[in-house]
Amino acid sequence: MTPLLRALVVAGLSLTPLGAACESPPPAQPVTNTAAPTPAPPPRVLNICDRNAKPTTGDDAKTIASFEAFSRDWIEKMRRVGAARGVAGRKRIRDAYEMELRPTQSAQAPYIGVLRYCEIGLSCTAAAESSCREATSTAVTEMFRYQAGKWVF
Repeated sequence: MTPLLRALVVAGLSLTPLGAACESPPPAQPVTNTAAPTPAPPPRVLNICDRNAKPTTGDDAKTIASFEAFSRDWIEKMRRVGAARGVAGRKRIRDAYEMELRPTQSAQAPYIGVLRYCEIGLSCTAAAESSCREATSTAVTEMFRYQAGKWVF
């Protein structure tokens, strides 16, 4: 072995014989993926903005009726507030909303009312409502307590 060849071998280099450079490369080996497959993400839970409203739940008809009336008034109040905002912050409340009545262990506040609705953020180009288009949607959940025969927020 010549000193030059020995230096190349020690350095980890090799010389290719002149005829070998013209030969075709060896066939590629198939690549196998040994990593575990990534699990599928969990299914997305639909909120009030993505689905129809569920029927009102609860077991006391009188309290359900009073919460439904309170909820209608509350939604109308939120609609007025949203419509009164300037062009940049205008919001709209969808017609569909859902209510849930939950009993508590408290004698002072025997029920909690849960109101879910969808608030739509509008993008407006002018002051007229007709210039607005839906830009965002936000699911809103509000809770109210039933105390002394009325709903408190």
